[in-house]
Amino acid sequence: MIVTEKDSWLRMIFAIHGTTMDRIWPRFAVVVGFSIFTTAIALVFPAHAYTLTMAPFTIVGLALAIFLGFRNNAAYDRYWEGRKLWGRMVNVCRTFTMQINTLIGDENSTSVSAAPAQDQRRMVLLIIAYINALRHRLRDTDASVEIRQRLEDTEEAESCLAQDNVPAAIADRISRCINNAWRGERLNVFHLPLLHQNLTEMLAIQGGCERIKSTPIPFTYSVLTHRTVLLYCLALPCGLHDTVGILTPVVVALVAYAFLGLDAVGDEIEQPFSIDDNDLPLLQLTTMIEINVRQLSGHPAHEIPPPIEPVDHLLI
Repeated sequence: MIVTEKDSWLRMIFAIHGTTMDRIWPRFAVVVGFSIFTTAIALVFPAHAYTLTMAPFTIVGLALAIFLGFRNNAAYDRYWEGRKLWGRMVNVCRTFTMQINTLIGDENSTSVSAAPAQDQRRMVLLIIAYINALRHRLRDTDASVEIRQRLEDTEEAESCLAQDNVPAAIADRISRCINNAWRGERLNVFHLPLLHQNLTEMLAIQGGCERIKSTPIPFTYSVLTHRTVLLYCLALPCGLHDTVGILTPVVVALVAYAFLGLDAVGDEIEQPFSIDDNDLPLLQLTTMIEINVRQLSGHPAHEIPPPIEPVDHLLI
């Protein structure tokens, strides 16, 4: 995610990093180059130039703009839904941690020999491992190093990593910890549903994120958009050179930048959990959750990671 102060209008106008120009410049160069070639042919050899009226470009351009708008709205809906899901995850993890700290081994426990602190620490570490495993699952990266670092039980870490769905395996361990605390009389039976409710909410959020990741915008929809934009931009010089003459490449460049840029924006935010410049900063979010959870649980300062700061205005 690009993080920058919008204090200079001129700086934003000339910004390159984090904009669609990083993605579209090869196709933009092809379109402008073809426009220059077509315009040169029309000016040097007017008898061989092919001319179109602007009427079809006006109609197709309006329809194409509406089409791109609908596609970008669909892509942004996916992006915003992903952000709302991770916002819920932040709240659930905080609530879950506070309930673990206060309800396990509370004054309603009938066992005087219980060790609630061990249960609390183990469950908190499992929550931290869960969110990091979910981040890696959504980004198709390897979670093994971070899971081994955050789980103190090596056998438990290897058991979770051996499964295809590592976050679900960790959630199963959390569920077993809750039930063991209840059976060991370190958790009141009336508080049992509260902890399971938070775990259920975490799994529901995971399911929503996996749905966004595994169900992209239909392929044929994206192909149609890309083809229409490219054909429109390549054909546009034929409708302009009789009207604007030598300035045709300039006009084509402006129109191509708008249409190719809108097309690229939809592509970039369609998968909000990836690592493109404008995707969601999952590392920053999971680190923030880990900091909050560890501090709420009273972990020592050396176990609390530093917050993730932007590097060149980029959060990952």
